[in-house]
Amino acid sequence: MTSLTFENISVRYGESTAVSAFSDTVRPGEWLCLIGPNGAGKSSLLRTVAGLVKHEGRILVDGTPLELRSARRRAALIAHVPQSPSLPDDMTTFDYVLLG
Repeated sequence: MTSLTFENISVRYGESTAVSAFSDTVRPGEWLCLIGPNGAGKSSLLRTVAGLVKHEGRILVDGTPLELRSARRRAALIAHVPQSPSLPDDMTTFDYVLLG
């Protein structure tokens, strides 16, 4: 089981703030549900965990800052599958699912 900790996560796109000082810990066996209207920062937070968005603050997995883990280890721990994925032309659906 793995814990996930957010410490003062902020995400900005230019002058616009998508996520402001978000902190929480998801302990092994717990679930975190992100609920809010469009533009509330839900997807930005998930993209931040996946390493797809620049951010301020720290994300820890089992107490270790995510940025200290190798790209291979991060990929083994965290996967991001967007709501509207764009499947590469040369990739089967099966191969795409294996990315997770």
